[in-house]
Amino acid sequence: MKKGATGVIIRFVLKDEIKASMNEQALQDHLGHLVEKYKKVPGLLEKTFFVDADNLDQGAFLIFESKADWDTYTTTALYKNAVLDICEGEPSIEIYSLTASLKDGVIS
Repeated sequence: MKKGATGVIIRFVLKDEIKASMNEQALQDHLGHLVEKYKKVPGLLEKTFFVDADNLDQGAFLIFESKADWDTYTTTALYKNAVLDICEGEPSIEIYSLTASLKDGVIS
């Protein structure tokens, strides 16, 4: 990972109609489909999906090569379809400059 790498935490509440159709198998199928698409996002180094088992709220930890790569991603059809179209209201987004990792040590 290089200097300028950007970490993002995104969380959102699923729309009620999406929650109503969501079960463990549906979630696994959905994520399996998305993982392949996310492998092709320019500048995306890592994405770890998460779900709150109590209320099915979802989100992800993402690492991009740069903030510009994150900004570009948020303009794509994938972001619209995988996040905006299924969430109630706006997602919660936190953006950070990354400083060190277990794999790469201190980022300089």
